[in-house]
Amino acid sequence: MDHSQHMGQVNADGIEKMHDFGESAHCRTHMLFTWDSKDLCIVFDWWHIRSSIGFFVSLLVVLVLSLGYEYIRAINAAVDSDAETLPGPSGSKKDGKPTYLSRPRSRIYRAAVYALQVLYSFFLMLVFMTYNGWIMLAVVGGAFTGHLLWSSRFDRSSRGMFCH
Repeated sequence: MDHSQHMGQVNADGIEKMHDFGESAHCRTHMLFTWDSKDLCIVFDWWHIRSSIGFFVSLLVVLVLSLGYEYIRAINAAVDSDAETLPGPSGSKKDGKPTYLSRPRSRIYRAAVYALQVLYSFFLMLVFMTYNGWIMLAVVGGAFTGHLLWSSRFDRSSRGMFCH
């Protein structure tokens, strides 16, 4: 049974051409590393790069997204650092008072910040997987700049950009 009409087709250059809904509305998904930005889609079909200006704006957006990830990591590190400076293990009481980690709101806040960090990291992984060199450089450039701006909040053991 022929399923070619249901999904994209890969040509000899390793480029998957998605459905063509008009002359200018198709995405090319590269399965190999490339510097080509023509008809590049980043993660979503609506994030379709059709011009040099659109590509430049997309690079800036990716750079800012990567900066944002580093900022979320800094917030997470600060929250964890604040929790660690308070006495008592998680859920314990010191002098009859609950510690920071035993308060339900505090634990929910920490879990929410962590979940946001995980979501962010997986999204950046998908952005990186466009296999476009310029997009990859924007992700790394944002991580570099973000680390310069907020690295004083990081514990040295938490270095690195993780998917999870």
